[in-house]
Amino acid sequence: MLYNSKHPQVKKKLDNKHLKLISSRESKQASLSRRSFLKGSVGLAASALAAGGLILPAQAQWGFREYIPYDAAEDVHYGTRYGVIEHHYPEMNPTGEKFTFVRLKYPGGDWYTNIVNYYRWQSDLKFTQVLAANTTIDVEVRENPQYVDIDDEGLFAYPFLYMTGHRGINFSTEQVRKLRDYFERGGFLHVEDCDARLNGGRGGLRPYIYEMMRQVYPEKKRERLEMSHPIYHTLYKHDEYLGGDKRLAGISDYDEAIMDDDRVIIYFCPSDLNCAWEGRVCEPDGEEQRMWAFEQGMNVVGYALTR
Repeated sequence: MLYNSKHPQVKKKLDNKHLKLISSRESKQASLSRRSFLKGSVGLAASALAAGGLILPAQAQWGFREYIPYDAAEDVHYGTRYGVIEHHYPEMNPTGEKFTFVRLKYPGGDWYTNIVNYYRWQSDLKFTQVLAANTTIDVEVRENPQYVDIDDEGLFAYPFLYMTGHRGINFSTEQVRKLRDYFERGGFLHVEDCDARLNGGRGGLRPYIYEMMRQVYPEKKRERLEMSHPIYHTLYKHDEYLGGDKRLAGISDYDEAIMDDDRVIIYFCPSDLNCAWEGRVCEPDGEEQRMWAFEQGMNVVGYALTR
């Protein structure tokens, strides 16, 4: 769907062949600049870089090493079985011209869920490849999936953050304050519960997500997103909710959001798009559901970059 030249465009209808590993980038008809979305935050990050104050890898990882192995010399995490997770540095792209799909590394839970090559694909990397191949968004595609630490000064260089897991979010008061500042600068968070079936359908991460929302925005209430909302129609027209790989009636068959006026700033998806991106069996609608999950992920990115 094409709105105008300033918006990301769908290159072609998504089909199964685009879910194969993508080895090369297609040329872009029009690139999407993030600068209008960032609202000055890239300048803030660039200033910090000039002052030598962006990221100190060894110190930045101290509070998170207990979750999965971290190699300080290489500044990478290693997956529980195999796979590499790269720490992404905003100074590699200080002008903000390229879009980076970057995961938020948070204390208290398994922030790394699905990001390593544990199942069929590395979920975040696979989605990044599909996003680059099927839209005109100028996506930075690297060899491995990437993350940014909640404590990194460079957090403000990213207009879009992704977050998932099964258990626990334990933000400090300062981290809550920083996350609110991130949203007030124009940032967007796509967050998911990786398994809505846990705890009798109450979800594993869901209660922690709700508490995080309450801490960051105590004055705001969660809102159910109806299928008429633009976030379901940015690039692909979705009139029916198919979800990720776990669509459960009355539990994970709709999304919620925290809004700033009429704009979504926190998008909460309980049906787990990320596991569908990883290649897990999607129930109850199989491959049609997986296609929907990839398309909706692209819808969310397109929405975040143009609202």
